[in-house]
Amino acid sequence: MNEPIEEREELWEKFLRRWPLESLANMTLEQYSRAGDQDCFVYWLESLTESLGSIWGGSAFKFGVYSRRDQSEKVSDNERSYSTDYAWYSQYGATAEEAFVQVLGQIVLIAQATRRGDLEAVEQARLGPALKWKLAFLYQCPDQPCVLPIYGLRFLRAAIGQPTVWAAPTLQSELLAARGEQNLFAYADTCWTTATAWLQAQAVGEQVLAYLNEQPERFTLINTTQKVAGFRLINERQLAIIREGKKLTLFVAPGTWLDSLSDPPLSCDHYPPERKRNSSLNSCAPDLAKGHEAVCVTLSGVEAFEAFCSAYEGAELNGVAKSLASEGTTTMSGAPLNQILFGPPGTGKTYATIEAALQVIDPAYLHEHQSNRTALKQRFDELIEQDRIRFVTFHQSFSYEDFVEGLRATTDEASGQLRYSVVDGVFKSLCEAAAAKVTQQAEAPTEVGQRRIWKMSLGNTLGEDASIYQECLAGGYVLLGYGGAIDFSGCSSRQQVQARFAEAGVVPANPATDYGITSVTAFVSRMMVGDLIVVSDGNFKFRAIGEVTGDYQFKPHTEFEADYSQLRSVKWLRQYQPSLPHTELLNGQFSQMTLYELREPTLNREKLKTLLGTPDASAGRLLHVGQRFGQGYVVRSVGQDVVEFDKPRGGVLPLPLSLLRQLLEYVRSGQIDVEDIRQGRVFEKVAEAEIEKYIVNGYQSLFAAMVEQLIKPQQSTALADARVLVIDEINRGNISRVFGELITLIEPSKRACADEALSVVLPYSKQRFSVPSNLYLIGTMNTADRSLAGLDIALRRRFVFREMPPQPQLLDDIEVAGVGVGQLLRVMNQRIEVLLDRDHCLGHAYFMPLKDDTSLARLEAIFRNQILPLLQEYFFEDWQRIQWVLNDHRKPTADRFVNQDRQDVAALFGNISVLAQGGGWRINEAAFQRVSAYAGVIAAQAKVEAQEELEEADA
Repeated sequence: MNEPIEEREELWEKFLRRWPLESLANMTLEQYSRAGDQDCFVYWLESLTESLGSIWGGSAFKFGVYSRRDQSEKVSDNERSYSTDYAWYSQYGATAEEAFVQVLGQIVLIAQATRRGDLEAVEQARLGPALKWKLAFLYQCPDQPCVLPIYGLRFLRAAIGQPTVWAAPTLQSELLAARGEQNLFAYADTCWTTATAWLQAQAVGEQVLAYLNEQPERFTLINTTQKVAGFRLINERQLAIIREGKKLTLFVAPGTWLDSLSDPPLSCDHYPPERKRNSSLNSCAPDLAKGHEAVCVTLSGVEAFEAFCSAYEGAELNGVAKSLASEGTTTMSGAPLNQILFGPPGTGKTYATIEAALQVIDPAYLHEHQSNRTALKQRFDELIEQDRIRFVTFHQSFSYEDFVEGLRATTDEASGQLRYSVVDGVFKSLCEAAAAKVTQQAEAPTEVGQRRIWKMSLGNTLGEDASIYQECLAGGYVLLGYGGAIDFSGCSSRQQVQARFAEAGVVPANPATDYGITSVTAFVSRMMVGDLIVVSDGNFKFRAIGEVTGDYQFKPHTEFEADYSQLRSVKWLRQYQPSLPHTELLNGQFSQMTLYELREPTLNREKLKTLLGTPDASAGRLLHVGQRFGQGYVVRSVGQDVVEFDKPRGGVLPLPLSLLRQLLEYVRSGQIDVEDIRQGRVFEKVAEAEIEKYIVNGYQSLFAAMVEQLIKPQQSTALADARVLVIDEINRGNISRVFGELITLIEPSKRACADEALSVVLPYSKQRFSVPSNLYLIGTMNTADRSLAGLDIALRRRFVFREMPPQPQLLDDIEVAGVGVGQLLRVMNQRIEVLLDRDHCLGHAYFMPLKDDTSLARLEAIFRNQILPLLQEYFFEDWQRIQWVLNDHRKPTADRFVNQDRQDVAALFGNISVLAQGGGWRINEAAFQRVSAYAGVIAAQAKVEAQEELEEADA
């Protein structure tokens, strides 16, 4: 801003003469951007008017659409699209021309809004911040300015001279309110000087953080702590800023592009995967954390950082980084801890949660089967069955008690009395499952199918006998509280147990149903050595699993003289801290009874096998649809007993899983190795093998390949422990009411074991609680139900938002009787954006059934049952606007989906003055069956009135 004021004023006038507001709407794409043309609109904005406030630097994508100087072939994606001559953001349209229509509409909107002083409308415009505010400056009324030629949010905030979170409209208004009679440019120079001085006084890391935050179209915040801030670039690369220190330090992905920087870094330190680094990288930039290759770079300042970012945005990752990214070998492969998929109805938000969840829990499987939706859905269902993923839908009545914890009335089955228990909600339950650690582990039995499984309570966690549990763990036994000080040795039936009670003077009112007799009978005579005991923690959790190793013993307790004298020795197989939710083992909940046998279907034996890590569980669970073994055998389906393969030359091969499990057991026990299976030596080395010889030797290569794969070390502990909670329609719940005090704890930096970890005491259970770092939240949000602007700010700040726009390009290959479905959706959405906003567009998912059925009847059903009712809701039954969306006002009457009757007011009301409201609106049922009605939505038909007259004449 060093140019003379007179020159800047003259340049401003020159720009407005060249590009007057009145002719903006008639600008062509070639006039807007043409490579090498120094008179095109974007060249004026960026270069010729640089002295009126710079928007230099960054990607040319900031213009929405631009002419390409480099015309090499590039692949389009959901973010960016390319043709030979142009590049543009995919959100604006399928072609450069469509994108330009959208961009030009935003430019005109900004110019007109600024002329009338509406800065909030400028802020809401769908262009980058620097571009839209420069447009606002150039097209404001020069005699009544409302915008300074300062477009960076950090500079506007710095010009205030104190920390602030004000948005650009407020900042511009506040600064200009203090201008007085000063010349606009002279005052802007003063503000710039103030801002520069203030920024120089701040830590360089904070300056860069402000630079990143003011460009959300380029940099998406992953997470920030007091020490580190992590961002994701539009090309999916990650970048982390170290916020402390006088020099600017950052972590980036490695690559040869570092050698080609015109302004080399002050230092460049390569970090191999095993080298320690700041632990905050785990939550702020997981791709750069320990376990990944990274580079620590030191730069001279903000200007050097801006040039650095331009190179990093366009650079290629090196081979190592690409390999890691493509293989998806880590849970933390860029998936944010908290993310929300948002977009209009029908854009595939819930559909996309399957891939988002698999990206967290099984990224390798997702990468391998990216194009096989059936395989992905089956894997997703498997993970739900294993309780690794849970799905919940928010609604207006959803509460803290449903989500976190609350009181629930239950009836004590022994006493019949009403009790109020603290019950965990879906979020707390999953948190505890994610946080639970096995504090003690012993070798578990390899077969649990024939064993009885008992549920048993060991003391009351809130009662005076709470110490019983720890005593039993330490002593290697379980104690039954019933039976008093009576010795039941030698009893083998209920009658004998009842007789011992009677001998001791204990005669219950109803011996046939007395629970004391029932529990002692089960403990003394029915429980066998080898049976398993699950120790409950209330009705909704369990905390240990043990194996009975000894017969009944009578051992009077020193502390509880009248109780806990009945003993069975056990081997503790698993102990959990904190306790695991009942859903990790049961299909229902635990009963209040102290001791009883768990039976199917309440007991899920597959889950029990998984908890114990037995071969029976691992063999079936590690096979997935789409896996390839041997010479082209591909897993077709996996059941509880049978796995089916597609054979290399066609046909289906079913094989029993019991064979695979037995072979796994032989290998794990050292009786054979994989090569023995491959060479057909199984029955030579295991003579007593009770498996089908002809099947094993007939498919020895296939069985060898499967066993070899399944005995490999599986996923890391972090990956195996990760849990995902999918919250559908997250914006329909009352966020403050549902999350309560936990809204703070879900922040990555506040989670357990993080640098700034926090915990709270929950109101009902009075227990201290924190959110584990391996729990991922994936929400979906319908923008037509509530716009982003109205979303709870606490939620906005703690989630990464991923837009799911309509994708009409997915429908471009579909035609119904010659009508292009992709273009049909595209045109309707363009009209909705003009008449309403982009949050209320129509999603492509409504039309996806046409991929399998391109009949007119199917298109009719979609329009009649989904599209038209949705438009009625969008426009509050403003039928004229619905007509405009469908282009009915320019179609022949027969092709109009919506018609307005012509009313004879005089005939209805007589000779009185009535304010005419127009005729009533009605839906034209016949139009749904006319191809021309759908074709007319896309293209206007000329001379409609004349065509209507011809139709009437023909009739």
